[in-house]
Amino acid sequence: MEILFLGWEFPPHSVGGLGTHSYNIIKALVKKGIKINVIIPFKDIADIRGVNFLSFTSKSSSIYNIKKTENVDEKESTLYNDVFNEVEEYKNMALKLSSNINFDVIHANDWVTGRAAIALKKKTGKKLIVTIHSIEYDRTAGNPWDSIAQEEKRLVEYADKVVTVSNRLKLEIMNLYHIDDKKISVIYNAVDSRSKDLIKKNTTGRKVVLFIGRLSVQKGIDNLIRAFKLVSEKDKTAVLYIVGEGPELRNLIKLSIELDLADKVIFLGRAPDNEVETLYSVAKVFVMPSVSEPFGIVALEAISAKVPTIISSQSGVSEVIRNALTVDFWDVQQLADLILGFLDYKGIGEEISNNAYSELKNITWDKSASEFIKLYNE
Repeated sequence: MEILFLGWEFPPHSVGGLGTHSYNIIKALVKKGIKINVIIPFKDIADIRGVNFLSFTSKSSSIYNIKKTENVDEKESTLYNDVFNEVEEYKNMALKLSSNINFDVIHANDWVTGRAAIALKKKTGKKLIVTIHSIEYDRTAGNPWDSIAQEEKRLVEYADKVVTVSNRLKLEIMNLYHIDDKKISVIYNAVDSRSKDLIKKNTTGRKVVLFIGRLSVQKGIDNLIRAFKLVSEKDKTAVLYIVGEGPELRNLIKLSIELDLADKVIFLGRAPDNEVETLYSVAKVFVMPSVSEPFGIVALEAISAKVPTIISSQSGVSEVIRNALTVDFWDVQQLADLILGFLDYKGIGEEISNNAYSELKNITWDKSASEFIKLYNE
């Protein structure tokens, strides 16, 4: 079987979980004998043996950094228009680059590949599988760009089968875009097993609370900072590391200053993989406080590193991990209490992190790949 895989992100050009998912699911599919052709708008990408990369150079604006503010017309937003121009360019390049490939199935990912996917389906009549990793309502915390939401709706309507990364996201698509539940399958994200445990390092007496992710409204980092204010009042050795980039950076720095946390909340920017490993090795607790999170691969990565993990109840990953502590994103006091519990009682953190780690053996990319192959063959 031969697949035409339409991707927008790919390591090292990954903003969120989409790039991580694409790399790992393709690698797992190839191991199972599936021939993969990948159309991606980057030239310098991580290679996977046996994969035919059909890449081209594009500015590739991030769909996740389009921040909508009140009284701004969609068509007056430069970034908005840049992204739509690139989506159209992607469609044209996909049609051109795939013209000599005899593929069996089109596998698209998120709305940015939608125009290309629909055009290819119309041209070839091939089956279209669409994986939705997040939707506009989630990315903007309920303040969507209408045109993007319409692109998403059109894509899931055209698809022969829709895949979501959680039941939470499936229900959102059913309710918002009126898609029949029989058309939607849930295939969870996964995480690679570590070949060896991380060696925990000390941080000269500082207790590190860690966040990794996009700095967007969706991620709930403002409430994490507010919770950390309560933590720092009781534990003067605690420090919050915020790793990532995004449109909320300035607002989050301002909030930290207003709460007199300028020396306690450290913004580290985007970190390469080797630095992320170091951060996991020093962290006492990892927090994913999202307002709305379709899945949350980063939580699995933290659990894989045996870091005690607190995840938002409003996340898809909470469907597959039962031994991480969950908290409602708005409950600042409870979040602070949970963080303090991990900082004060090492044994509790070790027990919970070990129990969560034991669950990862059932959450593999190999299993996810098998479920995709079943859909390809239906």
